[in-house]
Amino acid sequence: MADPTVSVGIPTFNRAGKLARAVESVLAQSHRNLELVISDNASADGTRQLCEAYARADGRVRYLRAPFNRGPTANFNTLFGQFTGDYAMLLSDDDWLDPRYVEECLAELLRRPELVLVCGRASYLSDGEVLGRGVPMQLLEDSPRARVLRYLREVDENGVFYGLMAREVLLRAAPLRNVIGNDWLLAAAVAVQGKVATIETAAINRELGGTSSDFRRLAATLGLPRWQAWVPHLVIAWQVLRDVGGRAEAFGELPAAERARLAGAGAWAVISWRSLAWHMTMPAFAAAGRHRLGRPLWLAYGRLTRSLGAGRGRPG
Repeated sequence: MADPTVSVGIPTFNRAGKLARAVESVLAQSHRNLELVISDNASADGTRQLCEAYARADGRVRYLRAPFNRGPTANFNTLFGQFTGDYAMLLSDDDWLDPRYVEECLAELLRRPELVLVCGRASYLSDGEVLGRGVPMQLLEDSPRARVLRYLREVDENGVFYGLMAREVLLRAAPLRNVIGNDWLLAAAVAVQGKVATIETAAINRELGGTSSDFRRLAATLGLPRWQAWVPHLVIAWQVLRDVGGRAEAFGELPAAERARLAGAGAWAVISWRSLAWHMTMPAFAAAGRHRLGRPLWLAYGRLTRSLGAGRGRPG
């Protein structure tokens, strides 16, 4: 494909103030052959007017509006079914892309056919100041089992979730499940299909303090029982066991015995001390980092956890 079409999907709800920045970053991409699909969960803050204006001004924009707020999981899954491009990626409504993000990720995918997903390394910001860089996830093992286990052992943030991939790869990993760790499950279902790489030539810029930075907020947003926020990695481990063991289509090509072994090993991998310690302590330090006086503490925390092999990323 000389000039493949890339679909970019933005799910949104009541973030008109930040959504414009995300939309502008997509429309300004150096790769021009793209479609931008915005799925709005019945926002009441001017999002509709903003998106309709973009759709009128640029034929690459499609705006979808739900009649009521169905929750973020359904909003993501709506996008998956609307993509028409050869390649696809997701973008949070409070994040934004470097101008060459799509072009650079696409070039790497086309250059290296063994890759199924390429993402740029994230920059994490608060009030316009870069506070850290994301984990450069490289899942280059030949074995699907090794790739999935490495991902589950090493994931702290999840930049892979916002990578570029063939639309068929995304659809095979879908749907997104309405559970804590649903983005981890989807990324693991991508990794089992092929190799994953992070490039340094373009970045996705992510705001600190999103819903996923606090398990209590996340559980409330997803409509899940409050107790799950107190043992999130045990909940994720159970979901990994279910997905890898039999629920997710993407793992279907593995022999039954290998799939069962991977399910058990993957469930154990996500409750490693590194991930558990990071996610239990990070929200308080991230909150401090959003204030001028607390930023040195946040940066010191990041240096300490990285030196210990823990918490190498930043939550979105």
